Amino acid sequence: MRRTVAPYDRKAAAYDAIVGRPVYHRVFWGTSTQSFGRFGRAALEAAGDGPFAEVGCGSLLFTAPMYREVRARSVALVDRSMGMLRRGRRRLGSAERPLPAGITMLHADGAALPLRRGIFPAILSLNLLHVPCDRSAIVAECARSLLPGQGRLFVTSLVRSGRWSDGWLSMLHRAGELAAPLTVDQLRETVAGRWALIESVSLEGNMCFLVVRHGG
Repeated sequence: MRRTVAPYDRKAAAYDAIVGRPVYHRVFWGTSTQSFGRFGRAALEAAGDGPFAEVGCGSLLFTAPMYREVRARSVALVDRSMGMLRRGRRRLGSAERPLPAGITMLHADGAALPLRRGIFPAILSLNLLHVPCDRSAIVAECARSLLPGQGRLFVTSLVRSGRWSDGWLSMLHRAGELAAPLTVDQLRETVAGRWALIESVSLEGNMCFLVVRHGG
């Protein structure tokens, strides 16, 4: 059976070359790569000693350093692009060296997660919900995998914010690079829906940092 090619398999290198530049985030979206790193670490800390997952982990542009430091913890890194996962694997060490203890890289779609139901204290998803994807299915799968009444979902997504770059968002959507842009309120409703309680929402330029807790 032929392996399905994900869109980011073909443009993994180009994606990293552009999105890995701090100036790109500062100029176009009014945010910073450091903010992604801090948000990722907050999510990992929220898991405590429990299992943790990053859904749509890509090439680990912003989170590889924290995974290199992981000790005695179960971490699942999930992405539908094998090309991105390979690049992420290299960020965690050479192919000849084993992954840090407890880390598993999974080639899977966020809309059909190969994760157990109701066991994760925290799940992270950086910059996934603003690319073309089934947002509702991804959120539903994360909700299914979180600890009922306790688990937290940490999400970042580009949104309309009244900046000049709202027009750039729309242009990238028309080009097929981004999903239909949402407002902050629309993102909150998409992510929290009727299953979660919103714990925090912050906006840096066009980037929204959202944390919700499973309502049980």
